[in-house]
Amino acid sequence: MKIYLMLTDTNTVLSRTIKLYTKAKYNHASLALEPGLLKPYSFGRKHAYNPFSGGFIEEDLSRHYFLRAQCAIYSCEVSEQQYDRLVDVLSFYNQTKDLYRFNLIGLVTLALNIDFDRSDAFFCSQFVASVLKESDIYQFEKESYFVTPEDLSKVPLFEQIYSGSLLDYLLTTSEEQTKTQMSY
Repeated sequence: MKIYLMLTDTNTVLSRTIKLYTKAKYNHASLALEPGLLKPYSFGRKHAYNPFSGGFIEEDLSRHYFLRAQCAIYSCEVSEQQYDRLVDVLSFYNQTKDLYRFNLIGLVTLALNIDFDRSDAFFCSQFVASVLKESDIYQFEKESYFVTPEDLSKVPLFEQIYSGSLLDYLLTTSEEQTKTQMSY
């Protein structure tokens, strides 16, 4: 079974601000359970035009900032047990999403290399690292609140399968799925 890691550069004000500090190509991370990225899970903005109202989300890739985003897509082979555990963990966060907030303070403490943990708040890469750990898929050598999207791109279990326009990836994947369905 495969899972998918999506790293993006959405070129929003917040992402450009983060990029000024990190100098990294991608500054947002999400996890998906299928190659079409129909439901990528992350911590980010709940409302398209308000970057400060955030939390656990099933991302809507039709939002304007995703349609113009650049991305790198990675896949990872996991056992059935790990996959089932990941589904359970994501379901738990979805069912309890009102208990969690976006960890804006964590972005600052990450930038300043300050050891600061909030159990009720995540930023995107912190969430992905936490979920990978909780699912027994991958354990980082540092705390999840120190994990960046760039760190996620270096996880040896993940293999990069695409780099470029997110819209082009979604269109190509959609076309491939349609061809596969038509061949049955």
